[in-house]
Amino acid sequence: MNKTLIALALAAVAGGASAATDFSPAVNGGDNTNAIYSADGANLFLGGRAEFRGDFNGNEDGSDIDGTMADKSRVRLNVGGTTQITDTLSGFGFYEAEQTTKSAEGDSKFQQRYAYVGLMGTYGAVSFGRQNTAGVQISDMSDIATYTGDQKAFIYAGNEQINNTIAYTGQFDALTVKASVIAGEEDDSDGYGVSAIYNLPFGLGLGLGYAAGENNNGDADQVIAGINYTNGGFYTGFTYTTGDLDDDNDFDGYEFAAKYKFENNFSIIGAYQNRQVENDDISDFFELTGAYDFNKHLNAYVAYKFNQLDDAYTDNNGKVQDAEDSVRLGLKYTF
Repeated sequence: MNKTLIALALAAVAGGASAATDFSPAVNGGDNTNAIYSADGANLFLGGRAEFRGDFNGNEDGSDIDGTMADKSRVRLNVGGTTQITDTLSGFGFYEAEQTTKSAEGDSKFQQRYAYVGLMGTYGAVSFGRQNTAGVQISDMSDIATYTGDQKAFIYAGNEQINNTIAYTGQFDALTVKASVIAGEEDDSDGYGVSAIYNLPFGLGLGLGYAAGENNNGDADQVIAGINYTNGGFYTGFTYTTGDLDDDNDFDGYEFAAKYKFENNFSIIGAYQNRQVENDDISDFFELTGAYDFNKHLNAYVAYKFNQLDDAYTDNNGKVQDAEDSVRLGLKYTF
């Protein structure tokens, strides 16, 4: 199965006659004005963000904050580029890293988020390295708020920023198709996934994905579905996922989010998420966020997470957690 997906992806990239719409791989992590080099068919982009994030009352996981504020600030830097090989074939690469600041909870953390390189042809793009699996595009349909986005995180084969991943993306008019294969380094760590989103002309999008993989406790699989709607400054998305963590544990999750951006650059976002393993809640919260865009580079926001879990709940890793509400103040500069 894995060899077949790889062969199909490579064949698609090398394809001849046009069948796909114009498609650009995810190599620009900035605001589309951040090209630092362009010559002889090659383009280089530099992007990133500097973001202050301060949590009050409780941390994101519901644990108490001993002092006044927990510092969750971070800096991201990314570099990406493309090069034209022939009229129908080009190459691309992308790298992104994140550095968090030191807080009372522990040391600062450096993380390599993405590192991949690939080829793009008439029928799409295939890339190799640390990158998102196919199902992430479905999870993203409801991931528009501060605390949302964990629909993808149930199993390894459907998550983001995964090493040893071979991914295919093709865009055919209103249809976006993705496929991914994980060639795991350790025993029982292979996986694969497929997904598709179809966007109707009146702003409605429909998405469906499937992922499966191995782990030390058996086989894991996931079905994820999503729907979204866009109309002017209004956006809303809903996702539902279900599957098996291993041979013994089932999971379910659903997430809803809506956003409206006013003409004065103020936005309001509301969200709800519930995730369960074996019918026990591992997340259950409402979120309300207000944000203001000073311009395309600078954004300020305040987010309140209304935690609905019981005190002393047990999370997905078997750790007993508190269930405090959390307030986050943020100021983000993007370039």
